[in-house]
Amino acid sequence: MGKLTDVEAARIGKALGDPNRLAIYTQISQSDELFCGEICAKHLISGPTVSHHLKVLADLGLIAFRKDGLNVYYRAVPDKFARYLAFMADICRKPGRRD
Repeated sequence: MGKLTDVEAARIGKALGDPNRLAIYTQISQSDELFCGEICAKHLISGPTVSHHLKVLADLGLIAFRKDGLNVYYRAVPDKFARYLAFMADICRKPGRRD
């Protein structure tokens, strides 16, 4: 996987700029895997709203999911977030600058 495009980075930044979505992503990232019910139980927003946030995160490739019967399990995709962080770090690098 290569570098993120400007558009991809902007979409990820916008997605993680939502406090609820950031909290959901953080919760998933700090676990090996969570099913939707565990995620919903930790947030004061409705199930359909949590589901929407999960879809946005999955569409961006920040999380992946698998279905097992009626349960859907979510896990973070660390590579995608690492690529986002690298993109952001590159923004402040100037030619000839040594950090």
